[in-house]
Amino acid sequence: MPDGKNYFSKLYLCFDELKQGWKGSCRRVINLEGCLLKGLCNGELICFVGRDANNHIFPIAWAVVCVENKENWKWFLENLRDDLQLDNGFGITLMSDQHKGLLEVVKEILPTTEHRQCARHIVANFRKIFSGVHYETMFWKASKASGEPLFNAAMKEIEVLNPAAIAYLMETNPKSWSKDFFQEGKMCDAVENDLSESFSSVIRDARKKAIITMLEEIRLYVMERIYNLKIKGSSWPDYKPCPSVTLLLNQLKKAQRYWQVLPSGVNQFETSNMAESYAVDLDKKTCTCRVWQHNGYGCVHSVATIPFLNRYVGGYVDTMFHGAVYKNTYKYLIQGMNGSNMWPSTDFIPPLSPMKRRIPGHNKVTCPQVERPQVQKPKVGEGARGVHEKGEGAGGVNEGKKIQGAKSVHEGQKGQGAEGVAVGRRCKTKKSERIIKMKLAKRVKGKDGKGDTSANPLELND
Repeated sequence: MPDGKNYFSKLYLCFDELKQGWKGSCRRVINLEGCLLKGLCNGELICFVGRDANNHIFPIAWAVVCVENKENWKWFLENLRDDLQLDNGFGITLMSDQHKGLLEVVKEILPTTEHRQCARHIVANFRKIFSGVHYETMFWKASKASGEPLFNAAMKEIEVLNPAAIAYLMETNPKSWSKDFFQEGKMCDAVENDLSESFSSVIRDARKKAIITMLEEIRLYVMERIYNLKIKGSSWPDYKPCPSVTLLLNQLKKAQRYWQVLPSGVNQFETSNMAESYAVDLDKKTCTCRVWQHNGYGCVHSVATIPFLNRYVGGYVDTMFHGAVYKNTYKYLIQGMNGSNMWPSTDFIPPLSPMKRRIPGHNKVTCPQVERPQVQKPKVGEGARGVHEKGEGAGGVNEGKKIQGAKSVHEGQKGQGAEGVAVGRRCKTKKSERIIKMKLAKRVKGKDGKGDTSANPLELND
């Protein structure tokens, strides 16, 4: 394998060999994510991750771009739309972070797609402005509210805490992060982009390596994963729910014992628990709590109602979660590819490595928004007033020495230039007089403690 920047010169050769190994795709709920590359490969890795019938990660596509902006997201989505035959995005649900360029591109490339925003990214920005456990708790309550009354009640509690918090959340478009506004029949009630985050976590070490090595490690990981999951699901029944969905149904069965079921018609029931009550229609596979319409496999109310008729709960799960759909997802495998010694030659001009982009930083010293005190220069004829405000008088500055003390500070801040010099000289004169007196007292004092003024005249220069 080549080293460093030479990896980019081999990209066309690698892609020609790679094309022969990509076949098949899956689409349902798709997650978009961009992550920064650190190491030998500069740029951004953008990925396209979906869910399979067992609610597990299904990596679909990924690409390396110089920067995560609108133009690169547009190029990426246009290729995906053509390769996966998404048309205008009808029946597709996307979930991403709050990247403005991506939000605009999805409206342009896939106009009929339901585009959700990851609630975890929303609450992370929300915490920066409105910190506190109560704000975060109420936000998640509003995000997971499956009905309008529940959503309004949660937002009302936030408004009581701080009306400005409601104004902020309304600007983030609650239709994109609250279950109350999600379209029904999409078989996914997720409010977090956990699939992309999990995929990014798996390839964390690969992102630090050179571009071809990184792409090869991702390809090998996906190739092995698809094969292993294909073998794992080969023995699952075709027309029964996948194991992860069955596990979710078992959890609902434990909670259904608290709900009372009363028939109201043919396959219509009312379930109640204390003050709560919901209507369930088994023919339409709906519940007034709207959870069943969102997730596709049921809610605690439907799970409590179906056994009332001695029927199989798994029979009311949407076919999207059946074993047959799972097997069809992993019908195609990624074929192995040859090493660099077997890569064919190409007539394309080898690409150069991208220039290292310097991300602009924030410095409070150069930030234009930081208010700084106005420093006025001293006028001609005036001394330096309050130099450093550390007790240096103007006279001390002119003499080249620091004269400390409250008096020199007062005089230095108060006086004019001439006064400051005079004060400095007076201070020096007084200091000299004190030294002379000390030397005089030392000379005239005898060894026996008596004064001796008869011999040896005083030398003041000692």
